[in-house]
Amino acid sequence: MRTIDESPSALPPPTLRWWIVGVFFFVSILVYGSSLTNGFVRWDDGLLIYENPAIRAITPTTLKTIFTTYDPELYIPLTFFSYQIDYLLAGTNATIYHVQNLLWHTFNALLVAWLMLLLTRRRWAALFVGLLFALHPLHTEAVAWASARKDVLSTFFFLASLIAYLAYRSDHQRRTFILSLGAYTLGLLAKVTVVTLPVILLLLDWREKRTWNRSIFIEKIPFFALSLIFGIIAWIGKTDVLGSSGLNEKLFMAPKSAVFYLEKIFAPVGLSVLYPFVGDVTLRRADILIPLLLFFALLVTALVSLKWSRNVFFGIAFFLITVSPTLFNFAKGDFFYFASDRYAYVPSIGIFFLVTLALTKLCGERRKSICVIGATVILVVLGILAAIQARTWKNSEALFSQSLRISPDAYVAHVNLGNVERYRGEEDQAIASYRTALTLLREHGRAGPGLIRSQSKIWSNLASAQREQGDLITARSSYEEALRLNSKNVYALLGLGTVAGQQGSASEAERWYREAIEVDTAFAPAHLNLGALLVNTGQLEEGITEYRTALTLNPFFPQSHYNLGVALAKLGRNDEAIGTYREAVRLQPKFTAARLNLGILLFNHAHDAKAATEQFEQILQLDPTNAQARAALRQIDRQR
Repeated sequence: MRTIDESPSALPPPTLRWWIVGVFFFVSILVYGSSLTNGFVRWDDGLLIYENPAIRAITPTTLKTIFTTYDPELYIPLTFFSYQIDYLLAGTNATIYHVQNLLWHTFNALLVAWLMLLLTRRRWAALFVGLLFALHPLHTEAVAWASARKDVLSTFFFLASLIAYLAYRSDHQRRTFILSLGAYTLGLLAKVTVVTLPVILLLLDWREKRTWNRSIFIEKIPFFALSLIFGIIAWIGKTDVLGSSGLNEKLFMAPKSAVFYLEKIFAPVGLSVLYPFVGDVTLRRADILIPLLLFFALLVTALVSLKWSRNVFFGIAFFLITVSPTLFNFAKGDFFYFASDRYAYVPSIGIFFLVTLALTKLCGERRKSICVIGATVILVVLGILAAIQARTWKNSEALFSQSLRISPDAYVAHVNLGNVERYRGEEDQAIASYRTALTLLREHGRAGPGLIRSQSKIWSNLASAQREQGDLITARSSYEEALRLNSKNVYALLGLGTVAGQQGSASEAERWYREAIEVDTAFAPAHLNLGALLVNTGQLEEGITEYRTALTLNPFFPQSHYNLGVALAKLGRNDEAIGTYREAVRLQPKFTAARLNLGILLFNHAHDAKAATEQFEQILQLDPTNAQARAALRQIDRQR
């Protein structure tokens, strides 16, 4: 049997390229096409995308924001820039965000195939690995979740950098070296987890049996320098997370995570957005001891394999090196979450490489047809599983319901499901979900400041559901409990102000709103509510000042524009009011109250019957039963 040539060429042969590209796009759309109609989910999508003012324009101010801030934990300016492009094209229509994710994933699968071709010099093996990468269910999270853009985007530049480096090793041209370094820089700007690339470059050199001299290390200096810089940036953003677990916990949980990813690569069932770990981290537990032993067995296998081939060591080392930045990212304040599917996105390539080597050795020429059939069956099964998994990302309810079927102890899933139920007006179900989350936290949460903050947030959510249900007394008690746990919980302060206002105590409400602003001057909802209170008590100018502050903090909140328009109209500043109503409608086209007020001012003040009619007709398209819009249209007809 032929052995695999370990000397990569710079470029794949020119034949077959375009039909291969077509195949990759076809299977990607076939499997993940349903994700294009998915909405956003209440799992970072609001924070990063549809509630993020920084992505709603490409200006010097927003560019400065994305390049000088975290997300709040990761430094991902290039990812934010990609969201800015999405917003420029389609606003907050979720489809465009999913389309871009799918495009990057397909490009990544093609680059994986190209990389495998360079490493193995076997076209069909490379094609199989690329399709394996494209269709594996473990990658669904990275594709179907809009907030996972950072993973697919950084991977593209990671792979491009590796391929350019291999080209540089072949042609020794400065431009290919610069291309590799530039791609690596862009990858780091998308997500810092690609920081391990310089080590992978050395691993490639070792696999090719390059002579280890000064030049081999000197050429890596720019790569390691970038790793150091971005590693420091990442460490600053992750300080709280990294410091929230002990040394023993890190040493025992990291192998568990690595072995879990291996398990899911070979048996991709029971996938979830959350994998909580409940209880003490101790070797007395089988689910800690067994993964630890398997992890050591993996290391021994890698070392023993050096006797006959460098390929096995290369595949295992590629997996372990690329997964390493995520292995200590399991402590999330009050709970341990030992894995996330997207963390296996790049590391899986190393395992796929080993699988392909094994199949190549098993098949040979005489069993070629059997292996082709077997590989096809594997890809079809994986594609079906991936398509099923993609449906769990359809919306927040589907996502967290699936999570609870896999991990009933995932309190975060109960909280998010409660938020969905509350948004739908199902307060009873939301209250039950929040109470379940509180029980789980009390029984299984890790003691510390993170636990207290989480409990405070849930009590605040519970109180809001009770308030929306009309139970103001119980809601007040729950808000007070949230505040007792965390005196700086601005949502609890805001909620107490809202309850006080509903109970008729304007002075108490004002006190709570001002206290929330004192805790966080950039908390726009407190400025908005305080502005509404001041306007309702006749303090129009003061209220307008608060509205403008809220809009300075978040210029993309339609309710603030609407409230400002109402206050301006009360002062007779109708031209300004028309402008603010127009902005509210632009930001939220289905905002019927803003359209109604805009139409009235356009007709009565601007004397523009045509423009007013357009607004009222738009309202009736949204709500055919709207009596005010019908009455306004009749009045316009009578006066024509």
